[in-house]
Amino acid sequence: MDWPHTGTDAVADISLTLDDQKTPFATFRPPASCTLDTTTLEDGPHVLHIRARDGLGLVGVRSIPFHVQNGPGITITGLRAHEHVAGNVVINLNAFSASEPFDPTRAESSGPIPVWTWVMIALIAAWAGWYGLSEYQEPAAFAQSVARDSLAAASAPMTTTKAAGTSGGGTAAGFDYAASGANLYTANCSACHGATGAGVPGAFPALADDPVVEAKDPKQQIGTILRGLHGATIKGTAFASQMPPFAQLSDNDIAAIIDHERTSWGNSAPIVNPDDVKRARE
Repeated sequence: MDWPHTGTDAVADISLTLDDQKTPFATFRPPASCTLDTTTLEDGPHVLHIRARDGLGLVGVRSIPFHVQNGPGITITGLRAHEHVAGNVVINLNAFSASEPFDPTRAESSGPIPVWTWVMIALIAAWAGWYGLSEYQEPAAFAQSVARDSLAAASAPMTTTKAAGTSGGGTAAGFDYAASGANLYTANCSACHGATGAGVPGAFPALADDPVVEAKDPKQQIGTILRGLHGATIKGTAFASQMPPFAQLSDNDIAAIIDHERTSWGNSAPIVNPDDVKRARE
């Protein structure tokens, strides 16, 4: 449609088109505003074309590329773009509803941690241990105090194991969860629940001050890790994201993760040992 010239250089009209369409979906005189309903568009890349014409017939054009993502987000491990593959390829897939209030790219993945990462962690830990031992000199008064406490503990009757106030500070019936609990938590849980146990609001629950983690009876926590959980409501907040089961982990590994969670971030709950996990698995 040809608009009549005004005889001035004032902008006479602005028209909007999408992608390769020839017919504008909106035409108006500026200044104005309009609404773009992306639910009518396919997910993927699109381009908005803006065409402005002044009263002298001169035309200005601007194009704005954008990406529509109304459908479920998809995560995949095992196959990367343009990768050369052969034989059988194991591909792990997951999808997250667009209504879930978190970015799917942050979702938990079953992809393994690279070997070089473990090597670097081991080297740093070894150096830190060597440096600490070589530089630390134990005060004589402290050594005597430790000796007295150890003697008193040896003669005292056995009581229920109670969690320490900070992460990784003890054993459960001879099981040393501090040796592996933090690393196992980082590899399997921190992607969703966070390194500090804070979780992701509305998506993944926090483990700090969580009633299940703080419960005296660990049965529910053990069962959740073994069998997974979906649609949980914690402290009045509903979490739609699904936690996968981790039954593939050994009884020792699951016990170490649980004890790390029960003694970290201010949590102070009775810890478990691998036999507790074994009984729950059976």
